[in-house]
Amino acid sequence: MAYPLKETRDIHLLNQAVSYTLVRRKRRTIGFKVDGSGLTVSAPPREPYHYLEQLIQERAPWIVKKLHEMETRRLPERTWQNGERLLLLGDELELNLYRSLRRAEPIRSPGKIWVGVPDTQDAAAVQTRITHWYRRLAVQHFQTRLACYAPRLGVATPHLKLSNAKTTWGMCLSSGVIRLSWRLIKAPQAQIDYVVAHEIAHLKHMNHSPAFWKTVEILFPDYREQRRALERDGARYHTF
Repeated sequence: MAYPLKETRDIHLLNQAVSYTLVRRKRRTIGFKVDGSGLTVSAPPREPYHYLEQLIQERAPWIVKKLHEMETRRLPERTWQNGERLLLLGDELELNLYRSLRRAEPIRSPGKIWVGVPDTQDAAAVQTRITHWYRRLAVQHFQTRLACYAPRLGVATPHLKLSNAKTTWGMCLSSGVIRLSWRLIKAPQAQIDYVVAHEIAHLKHMNHSPAFWKTVEILFPDYREQRRALERDGARYHTF
């Protein structure tokens, strides 16, 4: 039999169907690769399917995250023109531009966002207007969620600062200040609440000890699922 042998297989990871390429090679180890072609699993000739799929499931958060990152990279650059899709609190909004000489606040309607700018062809101005609006919404929304979770831990509502971070969603400083990435406002409410509960828990435990995770679970029992969802979807929130 000539090696390598390739076949395409399907598996469900974190409630979504994923196709992958299984490559049988004359080797002793099992390898995983995610690139523009998707997931590739390299394995010895006689490694059983059930064992390979067990290993894939164990790596599901990493695999799904990488697949989404690849998908995001393949997305065309934003042109900031009519019809583009923007995420806000987990919902997709269609961008609608109109000419306005006054500095009007963007308007959200079901499934749409209306943005008035002096020149609808000025992509930089459109992006700036929308980004500023997102940041204002983030401050309002995050403050509300912090005020919701802090009393559950018996602590005062912490001071909030927005961050522009692209590698971390939140951070609790030793001073008690909590920093949250404004891009998190694009995520569904449950993912936002996971991050908020995570950072609130750091007010009691400035580490990731078992006691810390127990506190997170008390504040937000569904934290494991939402942490996985954020790992899976996070790349989508960084398109601007």
